[in-house]
Amino acid sequence: MSDKNKPADPWLYRVSLWLGSAALVIAGIVLIIWKSMDDVLAIVVLSGILVLLSNFFAYIGMEKPLKDERVKKIGTISATYSWFITLAFMGFLLISGYWSHRVFTPEELFGLIFVVMLLSMLVINAYLGGKADVE
Repeated sequence: MSDKNKPADPWLYRVSLWLGSAALVIAGIVLIIWKSMDDVLAIVVLSGILVLLSNFFAYIGMEKPLKDERVKKIGTISATYSWFITLAFMGFLLISGYWSHRVFTPEELFGLIFVVMLLSMLVINAYLGGKADVE
């Protein structure tokens, strides 16, 4: 088989997605703590987003290198649950901010959303990947 037709290594997709997600989670935590963004942090955020977006569909099994029905099902379920968890979390932030008269900065909200969305997706994906059967 020639190098051109050789499928990409699935491990590379997983590792790069986890590294991009780790960069975004760390940047999110820094955004929450510092409540401001500097140039270096902006580059980390943009790099993490670029890595995440370039490998996301392969990671959840929707591109040819990792095309597998079980991986596709797990990835779709984890992305869906992550979206709903993040939506509920944003609603909770809205209500708690209203009741406590706390005004969140955009940097704090961006950081919180990064952390909740990415960690929930990765944890759910890892959990479902360890189960024998996914419904």
